[in-house]
Amino acid sequence: MLNSHGLFLAILWLLAGGGIFVFARWLGRVLDKFPLEPDTRRLIMIGFVGIVLFGTLNFVWRISHYTPQDTADSVTDSETPAIGTDDADGLMQLHYPDLQAHRQNLKERRAALLNFFKDIQLWAQASPHHITFLQSLINIHWKSQEDLKEADEAVDLSVQELWIHYSTGEGDYVISRFKPEAEILVERIRDAQRFDNTGFKAEQTEVQDLLEQAQRQLAYTDIPADPKDRRKPQAFVAYTPENRKMLVDWLQQRQETTLLNALSQLDDNQHQITTKLQQLQTFMQQTDNRALYEALQKVIASWQDLSRYNQYADYQILFAAEVGLLLEKLSAYHPKHISPNPRTLSLIQQLHDSLLQTAPEIARRAQIRRTEVERSYSPTSFIPPPAKRR
Repeated sequence: MLNSHGLFLAILWLLAGGGIFVFARWLGRVLDKFPLEPDTRRLIMIGFVGIVLFGTLNFVWRISHYTPQDTADSVTDSETPAIGTDDADGLMQLHYPDLQAHRQNLKERRAALLNFFKDIQLWAQASPHHITFLQSLINIHWKSQEDLKEADEAVDLSVQELWIHYSTGEGDYVISRFKPEAEILVERIRDAQRFDNTGFKAEQTEVQDLLEQAQRQLAYTDIPADPKDRRKPQAFVAYTPENRKMLVDWLQQRQETTLLNALSQLDDNQHQITTKLQQLQTFMQQTDNRALYEALQKVIASWQDLSRYNQYADYQILFAAEVGLLLEKLSAYHPKHISPNPRTLSLIQQLHDSLLQTAPEIARRAQIRRTEVERSYSPTSFIPPPAKRR
């Protein structure tokens, strides 16, 4: 059965043939009015009819040569997706660019959060002193990630359904019917993004608390008392050589000379303290005099207290510096349209300024404590009092 294009060509050929026949009959009648030789009349007939026949055939050939291609293109346009719509994303970009932009932002944010959850595990291993803070961030953003995931999956299902009906049904009708759904989906994505922004605000609160904690710790001139038992010093965990090296390397990259000098002094101090303690332990093992042994125990206790004080001084500086490192890492995962609020930025600057001002003083106090212990010698009289004479 002929399609519309084939029917058109068939009619065109019939009209062309009929036109040439009518023209030949008309030309014959016209030439009969002139006294022409038969050969001359025949040549004129052949010439004019040949010209008309050639022109007609050329015209019909051109139409039959180009029109099928044009028609095939138009059929292809109506039966298959246009350029850029060979998949669901292309279809969305062509007809619903606003929804597609929101979808893309949603997927990018989800991917960033998934990378964040992977990286924060590594941060926790490298920065065990801040595990509580990092865990709070996981708790906050996990809720956002779950809501973003729910929105993303719902939108993808709707788009997939649209694509199936567009590919198998009447495309224009399907596109027009999807418009109200597209508006609903955009709003659903915006709801998830607003909830994600709420999570960022909660994160800012945690960051501010951490900054204030580090600021308070820098103000201590001695190991603070345990809140549960004021008679005891507060427990803390000194930085391991590996953790310390990581932070020193980062400070070197930032060329924080003031902090590096203070940490270098404390590190040298700790080496000296460790050496002294080892020497004292050796002396204790070598003596069998109980009185001397007890005297050395008191000296060792003084050096052990100094060691804890020096470690805490080191801890004060490293803890505050590590806050800066973590916030630098964290900023890479913030949405582009969001930045820390003014109070957070102010606290970051305050902590940095305080750290630069306080670090040299912390190292100086530790050095003074060491000098005090080194000069704590007070002769012990091992000579028994003279016996009373009768």
